[in-house]
Amino acid sequence: MSQILTVAGALVDQIKINAVTREERDGRTLWIKRRRWVSRPIMTCANRFFRLAGNPVQAINDLPAWQRWEVDCFLRLHGDRFQAFAEGADGVAAEEVPGESLSSHLHRGTLAPGMLEAAARELRRAHGEESEFFRGPWSHGDPHSGNFIYEPGTGRARLIDFEVTHHQHLSAEERHADDLLVLVQDLSGRIAADHWLPCAQAFLNGYDRPEIVALLRRKLVIPGGLGRIWWAVRTTYLAPAELRRRIEALRGSI
Repeated sequence: MSQILTVAGALVDQIKINAVTREERDGRTLWIKRRRWVSRPIMTCANRFFRLAGNPVQAINDLPAWQRWEVDCFLRLHGDRFQAFAEGADGVAAEEVPGESLSSHLHRGTLAPGMLEAAARELRRAHGEESEFFRGPWSHGDPHSGNFIYEPGTGRARLIDFEVTHHQHLSAEERHADDLLVLVQDLSGRIAADHWLPCAQAFLNGYDRPEIVALLRRKLVIPGGLGRIWWAVRTTYLAPAELRRRIEALRGSI
């Protein structure tokens, strides 16, 4: 059973529910996402797995609701400079924001603490936005390194990709701490051991909300059961002993 759930967790993380293309229109570069026909059963499976694993988010299965959420979130955060809109009955289009993802920097080994500080500032800014859906402060739900685009010329990071939402009953503080956890998990599994703690600390210091970091500290406990499977997925299957060492070092520094 645990092997089946491990495979399910990996599939949830890896299967692409959208077909993504990059297009030039009227002098603007757009990224177009269209839901694949297999997306509905995949997301139904994903949401069931999330519930069992204690992951406090849900994939947005309804097409019009997803389109509205994607466009609203993008415009809420970036509408002063960039545009987004529904594309037909099954897609969304958003202007390309300048820069490169933190995930690409992680892959090349070029991620620097200053980039994570910029990501933290952007996340804090986004968390200050009011959301009608939550009837309170907004949250992302999946701010892993691939969803932060960093522009070196300005030192600015921007959030993209709004595929999931936190459960509405959660407090803003719990949702914000969970957003921090997502990036910390991703970072812990993909960065060199000697860069782990300085970079994780740079991210949390840049976020600069001690009350939320204190909530995060309570979440920095590797669970058992199905939750452990999702942690394995989120931390790129880092060896358990090394993951435990890294998480304990971060907890001790907070």
